[in-house]
Amino acid sequence: MEFRRMQPLLRLTSRPLLSFCRQISVYDDEMDQIMRPSWHVVMNGKYNKGLAFTVNERQRLGIMGLMPCSVRTMDDQMNAAHANFEARPSDIGRFTYLSALHNRHRRLYYRFIKENIERALPIVYTPTVGDVVSTYGLNFQQAISLFISIHDKGHIRDLMHNWVDEGVKAICVTDGGRVLGLGDMGANAMGISLGKMILYTALGSIPPSTLMPVCLDVGTDNQALLQDPLYVGARIPRVTGPEYEELVDEFMQSAVKCFGHSTFIHFEDFATPNALKFLDKYQHKYCCFNDDIQGTGATGLAAFINVERITGRKLEDTTFLFVGAGSAALGIANMLAMELEVRGLPVEEATKNIYLMDLNGVLTYESPNPPELGKIFMKRMEPMKDLMAVLEKLKPSVLVGATGVAGIFNEEVLKTMAKNHERPAVFPLSNPTSNSECTAEQAFTHTEGRVLFGSGSPFPPVVINGKRYVPAQANNCLTFPGIALAAITAKARYLPNAVFSVVSHELARSTPQELLDEGTLFPPIKDANTVAFNVGVAMSQYLFDNGLSSIYPKPDDVCAFVKSRLYKFEYRNSLPTTWKYPKEPPAPKARPKPRPKKKATK
Repeated sequence: MEFRRMQPLLRLTSRPLLSFCRQISVYDDEMDQIMRPSWHVVMNGKYNKGLAFTVNERQRLGIMGLMPCSVRTMDDQMNAAHANFEARPSDIGRFTYLSALHNRHRRLYYRFIKENIERALPIVYTPTVGDVVSTYGLNFQQAISLFISIHDKGHIRDLMHNWVDEGVKAICVTDGGRVLGLGDMGANAMGISLGKMILYTALGSIPPSTLMPVCLDVGTDNQALLQDPLYVGARIPRVTGPEYEELVDEFMQSAVKCFGHSTFIHFEDFATPNALKFLDKYQHKYCCFNDDIQGTGATGLAAFINVERITGRKLEDTTFLFVGAGSAALGIANMLAMELEVRGLPVEEATKNIYLMDLNGVLTYESPNPPELGKIFMKRMEPMKDLMAVLEKLKPSVLVGATGVAGIFNEEVLKTMAKNHERPAVFPLSNPTSNSECTAEQAFTHTEGRVLFGSGSPFPPVVINGKRYVPAQANNCLTFPGIALAAITAKARYLPNAVFSVVSHELARSTPQELLDEGTLFPPIKDANTVAFNVGVAMSQYLFDNGLSSIYPKPDDVCAFVKSRLYKFEYRNSLPTTWKYPKEPPAPKARPKPRPKKKATK
């Protein structure tokens, strides 16, 4: 009985599906005439506004009914994003949420970071970016960046033509050779390039569609990654020598051939020898910049200028000790030396009070294999490896750490700095937080609150004897977004070191006097967007005034010119602009064709 009931259904479903659909479909001529944009285009993160689409936009874009009927303002959506962000139980969870938000609602994403920069910066940048890099393969979701492997050598232009956006104006490239304090991270270092480009937009207001994060995957010597089944990069030992350098050469040439010679190329987290080599090779041939050397140098010099303002002690009379002789220390020390030379000191005088220490101790003429940028700081003195002995001998008033070794500025070191100087300056610059040379609490506690402090990672406020101290963050995010903004806006031909001195002085000026009076060396992170704009304007002015721009004629108002190029963080009309045309007069009627004459009949 049941089988007989099912027979009609069985006969129906046994017909070919297409034939069945044709039988039940109804042709609707009215609907057949309507052109609809692709739903996938409308919902693309670049265009999507979510519930902020108006009813009119939903109807005309053909998405009415595909979302609830309520319409939210951007502020409403910001509140929803904030609630979602705070609901996540961990920083990695918050990072993952923001990444998903970026894929769905790009403009909302950048506005959220911009307006919540103090809360969001540690999530999209240091220190959480260190965890993101370490777990990159585990959390990889979709491609929003360009990977160029050593196996692509000879075909880099082909890869660049696959990029998702046209009009690239800036590239952040890494080879993962030395990421933060984590070492060789191979292809996982893409997380760093992405983090930098996020801040280009959130702080520098650079349109995200003009940015391309790149990882040159040349393998890795990190055995943990090579043995990790989730590692996303090439499972080969890191390629070095001519083959590696030829790949970088091809990348540089391909970038300018594809996107133009004024393309801004930002080198990030290359191992120190390679970073120095490529900076020397490309600085005056391309519009390029190394953040680890020049960005850190500009940020460090700004701090020293403010130390000078607070203590009244001239930089030329100050003794500096850099513990660590990698990219960061070399960049800051050379920027400092350049500043002193600008003030009229000869090279020997400018460098005599600047000391560098590496694994072999203070850099002297007897030191083995000194870095090229460090040779001007070599001293004629006995080799000294013990930090405490160096502090007692040199009595530096400025101590900079760029070692990646946590806790190296211990209680004894900090108390010695406080014993020798009324207002010692201490800068533990290593990232992430776990690698910092000392914490803010240790620095303020062991100097009785007298320290002038700036760290690479964020630290919470410190309370000593009822007095609250807010640690300043010597973060490159105060410089590189503005540097990128200026280089892109002015279409810089190349970037000589002098432009970074301009950046340093502008950053130093951005610190309000009331903060200097409290011993704070940098403007607050909440003002980073304003600082980036001011840095961008000051540097653009320098580029225009010194013939370093490809734009001619020079804009009459550089500030207004820069402002006109900024990314807008608000939703706007998603529909093309329409306008009225006058009513056309009726077309003239066609003249009737003359009738053929009839032939006369006989």
